[in-house]
Amino acid sequence: MKKIKKPEIKVKQVFTDCISIVRNPIYKQQLTNCIDTLEAAETDLENKITGNTVHEIAQNEVILGTIVKEDMEKVYNDRMSKKGTPARDHYNTIFLSAPNGKCPFCSQRIVKTLDHYLPKSKYPIFAVTPINLIPCCSDCNKDKLVDYPTSQEEETLHPYFDDVENEVWLKAKLLQTNPIGFEYYVFPSPNRADLLNRRILNHFNSFGLNKLYSVHAIEELENNKQHFKKLFANGGYDLLRAHLKDGFDSRSSVNLNSWQTAFYCALYEDEWFCNGGVMI
Repeated sequence: MKKIKKPEIKVKQVFTDCISIVRNPIYKQQLTNCIDTLEAAETDLENKITGNTVHEIAQNEVILGTIVKEDMEKVYNDRMSKKGTPARDHYNTIFLSAPNGKCPFCSQRIVKTLDHYLPKSKYPIFAVTPINLIPCCSDCNKDKLVDYPTSQEEETLHPYFDDVENEVWLKAKLLQTNPIGFEYYVFPSPNRADLLNRRILNHFNSFGLNKLYSVHAIEELENNKQHFKKLFANGGYDLLRAHLKDGFDSRSSVNLNSWQTAFYCALYEDEWFCNGGVMI
């Protein structure tokens, strides 16, 4: 997972811009009356994210008075994410915040939408709260196994608040099959808190990252296999392993936990592969 900058905009400004196009004065006032409630919820959400207690947030379809889930869903769908609306600029700012346009959850696919960290269908009070909106690819948005957390370890990593980029947690294992395969897994570092290790594992499983990364790793091997074979034929174990180590060093200098970094690490550390397994 890639850490990205937390949105500077707050829910009050987003919500105010969203409801600026509401024509019915009575309904608009009812929505306006919710601002204090939304601000308090925003503060509570950030405190619970940083305290790993998001699972304690209660689900409630009522926001304030007659304003309920359906109203907040409409605010998001028709007055924030919809093109041409005053609040669409806030949507776009968050959408474009992911480095290189890559989804921060999988660090592989292109951002296509905004994901609600806590789903608006169950937590409508956060429907337009910026820290609850994360740029995301379509697959991570739809395929997340844990819809909402019921325990600390089920709280998937949050790109605005969790930083797991400075220590290795993603590893890969070469499978001595024909054709060669790969299995990605989470390395539970003893230097990290046990809860963080478990949350990383849950994040990895929830977004199906082994399947995603292993498919790309197989393709990467196929694209480079001819070159690897030539290296082995010309210089044997030493030349091939040195090349693979260079590949690992180059990629790890950019991202310690990319599938590419883990791929090259798995290859250069595998004695069987470097001793001739590459020729299969």
